[in-house]
Amino acid sequence: MRANGFSDSSPNMTITKNGRHPDVPGNGYVPYYIIFDHTGKLRYHHMAGSYHGGDGLKLIELVDALLEDAPAIWLGSDPFTTQKDLAQRIASGKGLGASLKRLDAALEAGAEGAAKDELERLRAGVVRWRDRELAAALGFEASQPSEVLGALKDLQKTVKGTSYAAEVDAQLVAMEESKELAAAVKIEKDYRKIVGAYEKVKEDKRSDVLTERAVAKLEKLLEEAGELPFAQMIRDYLSNLR
Repeated sequence: MRANGFSDSSPNMTITKNGRHPDVPGNGYVPYYIIFDHTGKLRYHHMAGSYHGGDGLKLIELVDALLEDAPAIWLGSDPFTTQKDLAQRIASGKGLGASLKRLDAALEAGAEGAAKDELERLRAGVVRWRDRELAAALGFEASQPSEVLGALKDLQKTVKGTSYAAEVDAQLVAMEESKELAAAVKIEKDYRKIVGAYEKVKEDKRSDVLTERAVAKLEKLLEEAGELPFAQMIRDYLSNLR
């Protein structure tokens, strides 16, 4: 995975060693996939390589099938009654900005009883979603710093004019003013240029001299990166080259 540009710090991906799950029988094969659905339930597990009797490409079909059934925003398994229509709209993610404004208006109107309870549950679900989206956007700083501002602006556009916007606005302002992010974006650009030039040469044509030059450039870039989160990407690639 590292040889193909992935990193331990990549968003939504964790590289583990000797991982275990109570519902998965012991295995000693690499790679090995286990797939969970949006509720956290284990749905599939098998060896990914055909050499060990698995089908590596099958996992793509399985994930695609699960994604078709997964809501854009997970609001929990408990059913909604008084707010069923609004809950379905929010979960679908379609026209989300308008749905969030409807939710704000309903809460401000001072609902009582079951309606109030369901509206509070909806708000809690939206807050969890917003916080995950914020974390994902900020997580790009470790793998694709140039995507941070774009991801935050997309989220800001969705929640604009709602009670969920303040935190997003604050993070966007902070990142726009962040000297660290600006430095990381420059480092990323230089990194992509060095790696792109190296990988442009076919593997069987790469000489030791070419590799040594790439290593030297990346080592210098790593010094410039210092403690920036993106430095880990450079370290991982260097580890592969060495």
